Amino acid sequence: MGLVLVTVVFLVAAVCGQEPPGRVPEPRRIDSADNGLADTELILAFVVFRHGDRTPDQEELALYPSEQKLGDDLFFPYGKKALTNKGKQRSYFVGKYLRELYDGFISRLYLPDEITIRTTDYARTQMTALTALSALYPPPPAQKWNPNLDWQPIPYNTPPYEEDDLLYWYNCPRYIWLRDKMYEKPEVKKWIEPYQGLFSLLSEKTGTNITKTEDVFYLDNLFQTLNNVGVAAPQWAQEVMPKIKDVTKIEYAIELYNAELIKLAAGVLMQSIVNITHSAVHNTSVPLEPKLYLFSAHENNVAALMAAARVYEAHQPNYGSTFSLELRKNTVTKEYGIAAVYARDAGGPGEILPINGCGAQLVCPYETFCSLVQDVIWSKEEMDKQCKNLTQL
Repeated sequence: MGLVLVTVVFLVAAVCGQEPPGRVPEPRRIDSADNGLADTELILAFVVFRHGDRTPDQEELALYPSEQKLGDDLFFPYGKKALTNKGKQRSYFVGKYLRELYDGFISRLYLPDEITIRTTDYARTQMTALTALSALYPPPPAQKWNPNLDWQPIPYNTPPYEEDDLLYWYNCPRYIWLRDKMYEKPEVKKWIEPYQGLFSLLSEKTGTNITKTEDVFYLDNLFQTLNNVGVAAPQWAQEVMPKIKDVTKIEYAIELYNAELIKLAAGVLMQSIVNITHSAVHNTSVPLEPKLYLFSAHENNVAALMAAARVYEAHQPNYGSTFSLELRKNTVTKEYGIAAVYARDAGGPGEILPINGCGAQLVCPYETFCSLVQDVIWSKEEMDKQCKNLTQL
């Protein structure tokens, strides 16, 4: 695992930076001969990554100052809420990072039994998957079907929009209902109180009603996505951008404030990870197929799985950020454990994050990990039933 750094401190919060349009710089490469995993064998890996840079959606554009409405031609040829060329470049770096991270664990040949890929029903996550896979699996001679094209088709799966647990934000009314209840908590009110002046300023400048941290979060996303197509934030917004970023961080803390919110956001995915790893640990004679599980999704999915794995500190994951949970086996003791690896930027490098509750160990003992996540896992059927509950806390 050549692109992994070791960190034995808690995550430092980060937010998406604003970059001028153009090519994405090649990711910095840092090799570590001793990354804390030298005596372990990788058994399974589950990887969630955020899509690349995108254009705004209509909900975000509605927050733009009314006297400066933007024409649809600004987003040509991508369209709204779509992956940009810079986003494709960043997605390609995700694939390069995954190839360097898991080269040897998976073959350089595309072998369907080794890997499964899932996306959400959004063009930007599907295009991110396709671009990342082109970097993960450039065709070797045995699979090169066109001498002039260094690419091969790799399939992915996309659940129906209305059935996708990763789209809990839209498919689970209880999640939003419960998240909104968090705004009423005294502790959360204390977080928000210093920014009431900011809310007033933003309301005045945008001509909309900015009253919640969620509203500021959407405005932050608007400025990020407009920057992706070369439109700089207005001067008044640039002057208060540090405060806008602070409020976005607060909104993420609210969105994953407690175990039930985390469970609604990532409980089905974490249950699947526990089930699959349990089978691998306790049924060692059964072939492991697949070994690598990829999920091309959204920043809230990266954050939610990190929270479920007990390695999250509130921040908005960057475009192309990648989070892995790895089942590993100690080659000396033969004991199993879970490692959490986070690449904050597309292409890495990755950091091994200590899991809260496992001390300073970089590989959390497997049974300990399973005990730690028990309060944030459930089945899809349980989630679907609870998502309709808008009356009981």
